[in-house]
Amino acid sequence: MNRKIISWAVLCAVVLLSATAVLAQIPDPKQIEFPYVGNRTAVWIVAQLHVLFAAFILGAPIFVSVCEWLGIRSNDPRYDRMAKDITKVSMVMYSLAALTGGFFLFAMITLYPALSAWFFTHMFGLVAIAYPLLFIAETLVLYVYWYTWDILKGDKKRRHFAIGVVLNIMGILILMIGNALTSFMNTPVKSPEGMEMGIREYLENVATLWDKVNNYSWTTMNFHRLIGNAVFGGFIVGLIGAYKYVWAKTDEERAHYDWMGFVGNFFGVGSMMLFPLVGYIHASSFYMYDASLGPYMMGDQLSMFWEMQGLMIGTIFLSSAIYMWLSMRRIILPETYAGVVSRPLVSAVLSGFLPGLGHFYNKKYVAGLFWLVWVPAWAVGVETFLDSMEPMSGPMHFLILLRGFPVIFYIMNVSRGFRSANDEPMARPRLLNFPFWWFARFLVWLDQFSLRNVFGVMKFAIFVLILGNLVWVTPHAFVGAVSELTDETYSQVAIPEQWEFLSLMPAKNTAAALMVLMILVCYILYMRAIKVGRIQWGKIGFPAQLLLVLVAFCATWTMGLMGVVRSGIRKYWHIYNVIPDLTGDNYTPTLAHSAVVITILSLVFYLIVSLAILTTLKVGEAKGKGCSMYSWGRGSLFCWMLPCPRRRSVKAESSL
Repeated sequence: MNRKIISWAVLCAVVLLSATAVLAQIPDPKQIEFPYVGNRTAVWIVAQLHVLFAAFILGAPIFVSVCEWLGIRSNDPRYDRMAKDITKVSMVMYSLAALTGGFFLFAMITLYPALSAWFFTHMFGLVAIAYPLLFIAETLVLYVYWYTWDILKGDKKRRHFAIGVVLNIMGILILMIGNALTSFMNTPVKSPEGMEMGIREYLENVATLWDKVNNYSWTTMNFHRLIGNAVFGGFIVGLIGAYKYVWAKTDEERAHYDWMGFVGNFFGVGSMMLFPLVGYIHASSFYMYDASLGPYMMGDQLSMFWEMQGLMIGTIFLSSAIYMWLSMRRIILPETYAGVVSRPLVSAVLSGFLPGLGHFYNKKYVAGLFWLVWVPAWAVGVETFLDSMEPMSGPMHFLILLRGFPVIFYIMNVSRGFRSANDEPMARPRLLNFPFWWFARFLVWLDQFSLRNVFGVMKFAIFVLILGNLVWVTPHAFVGAVSELTDETYSQVAIPEQWEFLSLMPAKNTAAALMVLMILVCYILYMRAIKVGRIQWGKIGFPAQLLLVLVAFCATWTMGLMGVVRSGIRKYWHIYNVIPDLTGDNYTPTLAHSAVVITILSLVFYLIVSLAILTTLKVGEAKGKGCSMYSWGRGSLFCWMLPCPRRRSVKAESSL
């Protein structure tokens, strides 16, 4: 079944691609007006659906590969079962991504022929060669990955995992090509200083294909979308787990899909902790490219979009924290938890104060000397490398993060020490080690206190999340854009003077940092409770499943909202400062209009995902049926739409 669906999808995509290539050769093509909604909204609808399906089929394989690797390392069959269920849904979503992508390309060619012709003329190798070839190659690898699932088992499982890694690499390359086109429309490369040539003339006659691809926001968008798709994939897995938990009929099924929802939310929230930082870095690339884009994006026509984005991100964090709080009710904690100050914990604390000190403490002098020399050398090398980079280059934003690698290693050391904190207690040291021993004892006491009062600590974190969200959505004035403020209306719509500090960026940055910190506190407490307690899978309440559904919907809605911001930042240009939009659709859509379109598209996507889950997982569970898509004695929707050997065999049996 899956093979036939993907075959039809690929065939339709190839036909549409061929048709668009023919249309692109027509000289001076006439633009068509789409009825009722207009050209831009029509392209918006098809493009947004394609982005949502594409985000799923990129984020889900990342999650699947992680699950396969964890299953190989832990020999836990639950990971393989979950990965296979997700891949089964992804097969249907892949076909829909291909179809919507083909329709999007067809819509661009027919509704915006001049713009499409420009891309085919000046970025032909990327649009017409690299992208289709990678798409075909990814399809073939997906075939191999799915149909070798039951063949490559046991000792051969690592080979199957390697195929999944190749599939992810191809998906990321396709993502980078799409990002190259999108980021180029926002921040096209400028002509070098001293060259007296307009930007369009430079792009059409001098700039190479790599110059156009490696524009100011391409690198930052790659990281932003990659992490965003990983977050989206994790939350959609939580959605699948919630659906399956509600449909489950046995305690064993409820236990498995409760665990599946937990893992999906765990992966989504863990990835999302990086999202605010990556988002800030991506936004800074627009400030560095053109100083007028930043105020227009954050303080003018698009400012209220960011208020809405903060509300949705805050809702995701808050819902995840409440989900963890509800999940704590199924964990049986020991009545007394006696953590001890062990030697590994003291060693980790020493390493946190000075690299290598903990190794010297354990009489590992070579390793200690390595750390003592490596960290300062790393710091000097990174600073020297950053000084040699061009300030405006895209990778510069993310290379700054290299400074934080030693901090990550310190945190890993302390975490490793805590995992060994229940070892044999260590005698109280003397002299120089005494302060570090007391600090380790304080950490153990803090761990004990938080576990004894875990519900109170989580409630406090949820309260701080609510306050942080309120601060984030507090505007300077209740208007659609700062440009609408006048001296006459300012006193009527602006917030009171004593509360103006809540609308400034220092307050909002503090609120965002506190929100991330509070979700991190809940995250750590949750994992510590699982570590020291006993979790009862399948005992979680129904409201927790509603929260998983809400989180996935908020993630979907936020993706649509940020798509509007990214497109609206170009103002009245198709390609910023290169090709203007001279049609009647060259206005910036309002938040109200955008919210209606985004909500409708999110509901349509949700409906399709729900049907895909129903037809591939729920339907396939009917007992006694050989076809994996067979259901309820009559067969699934796809089985009856397409020729199915199982259906024919059932008919033959019934005739006998």
